[in-house]
Amino acid sequence: MMTTQATAAEWIEAIAGKTSLPVPVVQEVLDRHAVEPQSTLPRRKSLRIRSVTLEGVKEGTVADGPFNRTFNFGPGLWAIVSDQNFRGKSTLLGVIQGGIRGDIHERVKPDVWRWLSKAEVVFEANGIGHRVLVTKEAGDPDKGAAGSFGREQDGGWLTLYEGTVGKPLERAVEDAMLAEFGFARFHAHNEKDGSHTHGWPVIASALFVNGPGKAVFGELLVDGIALRLLQMFMGLPWVSTYSAASTALKLLEAARTQRPASTRGLGDRLRARLDVVDASLAIARGRIRPGPDRAGLRARMLELDGRLLVLRERVDEARQETVRADRQLQGATTLLLETRRALQQLKDERAAGVVLRTLRPVCCPSCDAGIDHDRHSQADEVSACALCGKRQAPDENEDTLRIEELQRDVEDVEANVTELRTQTSEARAAQRGVEEELHEVVAASRAAEAALRADGSAELEMEIRGLEAQREQLLSLIAVEEEESETDEAAAIGVHDEAVLQAAKDVTKDLYDGLARDILADVSREITTLSRSFGVQNIESMDWGTGGAMRIVQGKAQTSFSKLSPGENLRVRIAAALAVIEVARQRSYGRHPGLLVLDSPAAQEMAPDDFAALLSRVHGAIQSEDDIQIIVGARAEPALLDVVPCDHVTHAQGERFLF
Repeated sequence: MMTTQATAAEWIEAIAGKTSLPVPVVQEVLDRHAVEPQSTLPRRKSLRIRSVTLEGVKEGTVADGPFNRTFNFGPGLWAIVSDQNFRGKSTLLGVIQGGIRGDIHERVKPDVWRWLSKAEVVFEANGIGHRVLVTKEAGDPDKGAAGSFGREQDGGWLTLYEGTVGKPLERAVEDAMLAEFGFARFHAHNEKDGSHTHGWPVIASALFVNGPGKAVFGELLVDGIALRLLQMFMGLPWVSTYSAASTALKLLEAARTQRPASTRGLGDRLRARLDVVDASLAIARGRIRPGPDRAGLRARMLELDGRLLVLRERVDEARQETVRADRQLQGATTLLLETRRALQQLKDERAAGVVLRTLRPVCCPSCDAGIDHDRHSQADEVSACALCGKRQAPDENEDTLRIEELQRDVEDVEANVTELRTQTSEARAAQRGVEEELHEVVAASRAAEAALRADGSAELEMEIRGLEAQREQLLSLIAVEEEESETDEAAAIGVHDEAVLQAAKDVTKDLYDGLARDILADVSREITTLSRSFGVQNIESMDWGTGGAMRIVQGKAQTSFSKLSPGENLRVRIAAALAVIEVARQRSYGRHPGLLVLDSPAAQEMAPDDFAALLSRVHGAIQSEDDIQIIVGARAEPALLDVVPCDHVTHAQGERFLF
């Protein structure tokens, strides 16, 4: 029995001994299927968000206008909170996730994306600064923005990618992060989805917990992703080799099932069928009659289809512009009503004051003692009250100034409403114009289509096209059959593939299985301890097996992760993420980067006090570590604010937005 410290040469020799094949033959099979040995224990890794910067112009909110905000982070527990919902917490966390993955444009809602002119995420990977920057015109809904990705070097940024956002930017970030953390893309194959590859996006998903989920670790259950991510983050040697051998073996078995062996005489039958198709095709072509220019009609339809695409986009833009104008008009109209109401209220208050001051009581309202008219005259002369004698400062001038100011505000808002009504009418007119043009093009396209259908040769053309397609397919099959016949001898090289891959899978599993069990036992104990600390009731034991399933004993009853309540599910997922970090720290190796982001985990699953207690325990578990960073987005609650250090809290108070 070899140990995990076996060399690549010993691994190859073990496979050769198991298959009774020469080492060169085994090496050739493994090379052809890209199965490579990976036997070293990795060093610890770290990932930390340094800052997020958002710039742009808000529209359609109660706080429209330009914004420019930078959020700074460091190690430890950080909170992004607001007193109200929809104040930017999820957007900020989405930008963080998009920055790490290179897909910021996919992590922001369309309305917020329209506001942005700049989104920048700066993070440290193993102490080296990296920056993802996306820029565009504020107010532009198009996702065709410019993106760049760079690494910190000599006090500046060394550009690793610069171009459009999308797959190229995502791939540049993925390549850099896989290399930085020592991860490799892993291949998988299943009967439902076939063959596919998982990379950095799936790996990075394990750093984010958005509430209860189906998987203990990460977001996906297919292909044993949760267990594979755990093995990768824990840095188990030989895991990548085992996954590659297992996937290659599945692909080989699937190919054998889906591709039947060559049958004697298949080429002759294919050629006989080709002769029949050629004869039918010649007869069909002989039935062609002169008719309308079908090629011209099809070209016309292609041209109209292109115009339809453009016009539909213009209609969508015109409708959005109309909605925007309507929204602004409604806002201005509401403001006008409020300003008029304030003006009328001030006028009424002034009028009421004048009436009260003109009253001349003839007796005291308290004791009915009479008041002579001379007293009223004397009080008027000194601007004093005839009853109490208190001097009164006239406020007529102040009221007049306030009324004049409000009157000017009303006039300004009325002018704005008039202008917005004009803009709205123009937007609606433009929308109607584009829609009418679209209807005309649709009608023209339908007319061209009707002209094609009206010609009796349409069915004949479809028949000819079908026969031509059959002919092309038969020619391709004949070519493949001839090629396979010519390469029978070369194909014999693959006769040992299945045996070699099966042996590689078995030998590799023996190499890491013992260490995997030890590590999973450590992780299981840590999850159990943290889950109890986080408030999961009656947990006696939690055992994460090498098959990927978690066996749980709760209140002396056997249960599973999928049967936990939403609140328990969330607590266990957070515990699992922290347990992987802690076990990697204890063993002094592993590739978990030490970053965890929680987005509104207390929304429905637990009370604010319970959530605050959970975070208090999380804070206690990580406060002695300087390479762990946890960022939480949640509603502001006193209990929560008492847990997180004041200088680690970003708080949108009242009706304010985070940016």
